[in-house]
Amino acid sequence: MKRLLWLSIALFTLNTNTMAQKGFDLEREITINVSAAELWKMVGPGFIEVYKWSSNVDHATGKGQSEFEGAVCSERFCDVNVKGFSSISESLTKYNAQQMNLAYEVNSGMPSFVTKAANDWTVVAIDDTHSKLVMKAEFRSKGLMGTMMNGMMEKKMGKTLDTVLNDAKVYAETGQQSEAKKSRVAQLAKKTKQAA
Repeated sequence: MKRLLWLSIALFTLNTNTMAQKGFDLEREITINVSAAELWKMVGPGFIEVYKWSSNVDHATGKGQSEFEGAVCSERFCDVNVKGFSSISESLTKYNAQQMNLAYEVNSGMPSFVTKAANDWTVVAIDDTHSKLVMKAEFRSKGLMGTMMNGMMEKKMGKTLDTVLNDAKVYAETGQQSEAKKSRVAQLAKKTKQAA
């Protein structure tokens, strides 16, 4: 009986440790018909202004002087349009204007089972008038809830990245908001009008 009990405890501990390691990595990219310098200006120096073009971000503000040369802030606070979330704060973990690369990690606003949510953006030059925006997302979770939610979160985050990339492409190429962003702006305006 004692052996069975110890075996059960050992299996539970092993299973809990295994569950603690759950998560996923996603990579998406899109080709955009503007120069790499022009695209970088939008996503690097324009880091706080993501709300102007991303349908997933309703508003954003920056705070703090960054340790990275050229970065406009050390933290970004976003009101987001992603089901299940409302506001998140992010810290810049990397910013290199020469390599046209930045990365950030979410500090708050995620469910308690999420141990890490990070994104890495790189602008890659194709030629003088074409570039690529590459996003690499990293997501880690813990516990039973994390194990249960990983599949759904991976699907949701994949769709979110695709939307952000499409929004970026439309805005960079035309200077206009995407249809998804226009729709979100109209939705927010309607809510504001109803609340008044």
